[in-house]
Formats: sequence, structure tokens, C-alpha cells
Amino acid sequence: MSQQNSGHKLLKGANLAMVIFLVLFLVVAYLAWGLEAEFPLMVIAVLHFLQILLAGLFKLSYVVRLIAQHHLGQPLR
Repeated sequence: MSQQNSGHKLLKGANLAMVIFLVLFLVVAYLAWGLEAEFPLMVIAVLHFLQILLAGLFKLSYVVRLIAQHHLGQPLR
């Protein structure tokens, strides 16, 4: 039962992380592409770097989600 419980916690955490990283990515993308004229070049460069970082973290969260689903015996999707 403990492994089942930890699998559910891992799945819930991974799902939450995916939502958070997606929202952060969208905010950063809006700042980097929609308001680029309002910021200095260095800030724009950091925003673009953050887009890459957040996309990677989103993908990592998805992999953790797949691992949790595998442990719970759920179909991988």
C-alpha cells in the first residue's frame, strides 16, 4: 500500500509541476515576445533562456508522470 500511496503522491506532484511550468512558460513567453520593447536586451536574453529551462523542466515533469503511472499500473499517456 505504501508504494501505491507514494505513486499517487508522485503522480499528483508531477501533474502540479507540469501545470506550474506551463503557466510560467506562457508568462515568460509573453514577456519575451509580447513586451520585448519594454525591456533591455539582457532581460530579453534571460527571458529566452528561461523559456528553454522551463520547457526542459516541463518535459522532466512529464517523464516523472510516466514513471508514476507505470508504478501505479496505469496506461502510459
